[in-house]
Amino acid sequence: MMLVKGYSGIGKSCLVPEISQQIAREGGYFITGKFDYFQGKMPYSAVVRAFQELVRQLLTQTQAVLNRWKEKLLAALGPDGQVIIDVIPEVELIVGQQPPVQSLARGSSENRFNLVLSSFIRAFGSREHPLVIFLDDLQWADGATLKLIELILTPGAGQYLFLIGAYPDNEVSANHPLAIALKAIRWSGAIVNHVTLSPLGPEHITQLIADSLHRDAQTVKPLAELVRRKTNGNPFFVHQFLRLLYSENLLTFNQPQSEGSPGKWQWDYAKIEAKSITDNVIDLTIAKLQQLPAGRGRLYAWQLAWAINSI
Repeated sequence: MMLVKGYSGIGKSCLVPEISQQIAREGGYFITGKFDYFQGKMPYSAVVRAFQELVRQLLTQTQAVLNRWKEKLLAALGPDGQVIIDVIPEVELIVGQQPPVQSLARGSSENRFNLVLSSFIRAFGSREHPLVIFLDDLQWADGATLKLIELILTPGAGQYLFLIGAYPDNEVSANHPLAIALKAIRWSGAIVNHVTLSPLGPEHITQLIADSLHRDAQTVKPLAELVRRKTNGNPFFVHQFLRLLYSENLLTFNQPQSEGSPGKWQWDYAKIEAKSITDNVIDLTIAKLQQLPAGRGRLYAWQLAWAINSI
């Protein structure tokens, strides 16, 4: 398991999918699921979405390939295939109609579901087709999913499975359910590594702006330093900051004065520095978020304001 940590807006969700093309070239599967605050009490929501994506990929294969997957999945699921079909209906298109399962008491039913789902997950990992699962916003994972992760990462439970989880570590205290689950996973002997993403440094922001504005690094260096101070190097805020400069005509493109001469980007450093621009970045971004569906936008706006206040 690999944990990718860092503040909101630091780039976790953008970084991890960059490996997907390499995994595909090697014959592996890369699937993603994202936990949602509003679905926090819905068990396995992100895992189910991730495997729905994978099953839909498989359904585009030839019938010969699907027949091989049918044999493999039936062997893994045994008589409990309907347990998976109930949450991922697309599986029935591969394995066919399955007999109903015996009704059990709630606790026993949950244990059966975890065991069947873990067998289903491990069936996809093989030497020819290793499986990478990326679960984003892991801090909102429900308790059932955390138990499932413990189960599938138990040493000896299976091979060719790589789980990547991303979350803002500043939102996860020592007594958070995720922290407790990760401690149990480590105690079980599973291999858990982590990468903590840091804010962009002055040299990174300088290169970013130089490339974007087609100016040399020395010319944009003062602007880059100002951007770093206003955003603390958070990539999301850097992006919003530059967009705001453009929208307020503090960053402008001057058209060429004569044919054949190139235009160039220009800015007024003094005006940018004098303007209370950071508050405007917050206001602009929150206004955009509040245009999202009721509830979700307010939540993201609250998170954004909290993240900025913590800088």
